[in-house]
Amino acid sequence: MTTSKRILGWATAAVVLGALATPIMAQPASQPSFEDILPLDDFSPAMLGIYRKLMLIEDEIRVHADRYEVDYVLARATCMYESGGNANLTSWAGAKGYFQVMPSTFRSLRVDTNIEAGIKYIGQLVRQFEREDYALAAYNGGPGNVGRGRAMRLESLQYVLGVGYYRTMLKLHERSIRHHASQLLLTEVGEGEDWWDIATRLDVPLLQLRLHNPYLAVRRLKPGQFVAYPPVLREGLFELKDDYLEYRARFGDNYFNLAFTLDVELDDLRGENSLWHLQTLPAGMLLRIPLTWEDDHKVHRVRAGDTVAMVAEELGSTPWRILRDNGLLWDDSLAEVDVLRVREVPKPPQYVTHRVRRGENLSSIARRYGTTISTIQTANGMGRRTLIRIGEQLRIPSAAE
Repeated sequence: MTTSKRILGWATAAVVLGALATPIMAQPASQPSFEDILPLDDFSPAMLGIYRKLMLIEDEIRVHADRYEVDYVLARATCMYESGGNANLTSWAGAKGYFQVMPSTFRSLRVDTNIEAGIKYIGQLVRQFEREDYALAAYNGGPGNVGRGRAMRLESLQYVLGVGYYRTMLKLHERSIRHHASQLLLTEVGEGEDWWDIATRLDVPLLQLRLHNPYLAVRRLKPGQFVAYPPVLREGLFELKDDYLEYRARFGDNYFNLAFTLDVELDDLRGENSLWHLQTLPAGMLLRIPLTWEDDHKVHRVRAGDTVAMVAEELGSTPWRILRDNGLLWDDSLAEVDVLRVREVPKPPQYVTHRVRRGENLSSIARRYGTTISTIQTANGMGRRTLIRIGEQLRIPSAAE
């Protein structure tokens, strides 16, 4: 059996899933939990922010879960992992909405909403494979890649682990999660608002917003999106060391979300903490989150009346980058700061969108646009993946037209 860094045979996949995750074979609906409410500090801000948004659509999820005979907990866990409870997200591949459904799949399902599409598709896959974990792998990587004797992408394994972890959290701790998430507030993004505008309007530190909205943290905000924030700030989450933050993993944490929220390279976070690519985070694990960076930058001596936003505009940076690069994660003011190191934000690259047609592969597409396979993979966050699907949307750097 052939294996690679990105592909595992199903026999191996079963061993990995068994070693790293709670089994997620189809089970009866969970029984009501009578646990005592666990402390707020036991749960990650990301999990609570995601769940708070999920509460807006849980009734619709239940209706369709009942209709298509899908476990209600599984349906919600899938939504949480796919979009973080955010409606108008579009992936690099063109998948859309709460359940990140490809447009071609949506059309084939003949439904009215993204939520119904996602749940109906999950139901079809569960019946096809008679296992929830196989169904999740098919939902992520396509049904053609699932089954005995067929290879499984490592990305799909990570997906199964991630959704399975959220599912386990809901089955074990939903009463506590719901209690704490219901305390969070939601604000709607207004026309033209960015992260700094919202932080200023709500008088909430930018880091707190990013922690509670991990799926939006690395994206430009769109009008109508909801941002979750705490009425009372979460303190004591991190301990600042010499050149890194120390963080204790909490229920619902995902190291991908931590890396995106804190603007840390995934490989740096993995290397600093000996993390596997396929891994969930056990609650209580201490993580070192590196803060050091080496890039061209300008040195700005803070003047009376300076604000983070003013310095960012003057030097072509962003408030978040200035705060992050200078260790100002808990206080957005410059009251006690003498000097700032400021990196310019590079202009975002321009792309054209290519929809994959029958008979095409990465090599033929690269030749058409005068670029390379690796450039396309990088632009679309594909890692080393070369498999593409008909109808998939690829971003091609426009300079390569």
